Amino acid sequence: MFKKTVLATVCMSTLLLAESGVGLNINEKDLEIDAVLDSRNLAALQTSSTIYQADVNFLYDDENAKMVGAGLVATNKVEALEGVEVSLGAKFIWAEIGDNGSTDYNFAAAPLMAKVRYTLPPLMYNIPPVSFEGRYLYAPKVLAFGSSTEYNEFRVSGQVEVIENVGVYAGYRNIHTRDSDITDSLFNTGFYAGLKFTY
Repeated sequence: MFKKTVLATVCMSTLLLAESGVGLNINEKDLEIDAVLDSRNLAALQTSSTIYQADVNFLYDDENAKMVGAGLVATNKVEALEGVEVSLGAKFIWAEIGDNGSTDYNFAAAPLMAKVRYTLPPLMYNIPPVSFEGRYLYAPKVLAFGSSTEYNEFRVSGQVEVIENVGVYAGYRNIHTRDSDITDSLFNTGFYAGLKFTY
């Protein structure tokens, strides 16, 4: 069931919007695939300077935990701050969390999402394009489903475009999934690094 949901989410997202970037990041025990699907290639959605993006990710934790997320955000530049973009939206999160090969519980929530991205001015200090990003997602009990009671996610990352349309990035994530049936709320935390392909 989980695999079918992941495939359906990715397929529907690519039909709706033109893909603008795919990333793959790892650390010693986690693997994550994320994609940002951008509306810039669809003239029908370009009625203002706001860009609509679908944000899709799949996270596999070596401790038998899997999570898929799919969301929609509106992104625009902050006029008073050159190089700064702000994104606001929401995301649907679904996770299977288990131990020793058995599923202990399923988690589902629809957190609100805020993201800030800063890109250094072109050719500053004669370095390749560099950007930094911070992201926060939060869902209280009213936005959680079933026995799920709260979702909390915080990320920071930095990216350098080493060659055209290909960047390397590194970051830190901290994800908590609270459930009324368990006491431990930490889903995943740690540093990661990866490659991102943009289009």
